[in-house]
Amino acid sequence: MDYHGPGRRTLAIVLAVVLLLSLFGVGTSVAKSHGAGVAVAVGASFAVSASSGFKFDPSLIANVSDNNNTVNDTIVFTNGDSLQHTFTLSSREGWVIPSTYTPGQLEAFFNSYHPSFSVTANTGSMTVSFPAPAKGWYEFVCNETGHFSEGMFGFIAFGEGLPANLTVTAAYDGPGAAVFIIVGTIVALTVIAIVLGFVVGRRRGALHEMPPERLGYPEPQTPAEPAPPPRPPLPPTH
Repeated sequence: MDYHGPGRRTLAIVLAVVLLLSLFGVGTSVAKSHGAGVAVAVGASFAVSASSGFKFDPSLIANVSDNNNTVNDTIVFTNGDSLQHTFTLSSREGWVIPSTYTPGQLEAFFNSYHPSFSVTANTGSMTVSFPAPAKGWYEFVCNETGHFSEGMFGFIAFGEGLPANLTVTAAYDGPGAAVFIIVGTIVALTVIAIVLGFVVGRRRGALHEMPPERLGYPEPQTPAEPAPPPRPPLPPTH
């Protein structure tokens, strides 16, 4: 039986295209991480801005003076967004809060490790002082519901520099779900096309199968045509 469905080369090309589209969908659906420039603080003062797009600027701050709770540090916190944001400083030194934490898990974390400092701003700037934590690096986040999971967090070091491998995850900036839907549709249509091609090919191939006598089976008997009716006798001649 001959196969008359899609050729192997055609199937290979189609599958390669689907694979490339799938990889594109995965690559653009993952929230990207980017290294941010480190802002070096001067003395005991530093400034942080919250902006639209769920971002802190700067998101990496190093060498704020370390007074180990004996003298206050000062933050100038500016909110340039229409949403309310917080600057909430974790009290757990040298530890990164998993970016997969849900709002409930983040709340549970801060119940276990009460913030060293937290300030809320609606709009504009405010200057606030707080006791400097012990020497080391800490994470700060926006504690408004859902803002942390959008990538609104950063790291700050007191009395030292930040570790070189720290990065800040940006807010989601890829098509993600839309690409997965498109890729999923393409994959489904490709599978349907392959199945239909195979089924149609089998049916067409059946027309070219070997005759039964070639396979050792008796050839089916064709019913004989019925004999024509007898002709009526000719009339007598005189």
